[in-house]
Amino acid sequence: METDELEGIIKKRNGRMTRIRKAMLDIFSAAKVPLTASVVTESLSKRHITADRTTIYRELRFLEETGVIREVRLVGRGRSFELSGGHQHHLVCLGCHDVKSVSFEGHLDSEEERLLRDERFRVSDHSMEFYGLCDKCST
Repeated sequence: METDELEGIIKKRNGRMTRIRKAMLDIFSAAKVPLTASVVTESLSKRHITADRTTIYRELRFLEETGVIREVRLVGRGRSFELSGGHQHHLVCLGCHDVKSVSFEGHLDSEEERLLRDERFRVSDHSMEFYGLCDKCST
């Protein structure tokens, strides 16, 4: 999602678009993997925006409550966050804790259709993590 679309979601929910929120939206929009609070803090610092830990966590909670981001719990990385929406899949290395986003073709869509048909369960979103060792750590 583009930053403008994300800003629209926040404004619809009566949220103010502060400098830190705008910067965080840009950071999450550019991210290819889930981000921890410390990575968000570092990214803000590189943009010359200083915020204490309490402010960072309050903003993360606000963005999560408005549905812009969601929490992803990855082994070895603690609480991480990524943009909501779409299908999210990750490869997580248990050695170096590197995370890589991956996508799958079609088959999961048919599984969601099966869940709706057989279980009467409508999937609105999902996240899937695969744990193992990357090439660097497995040698």
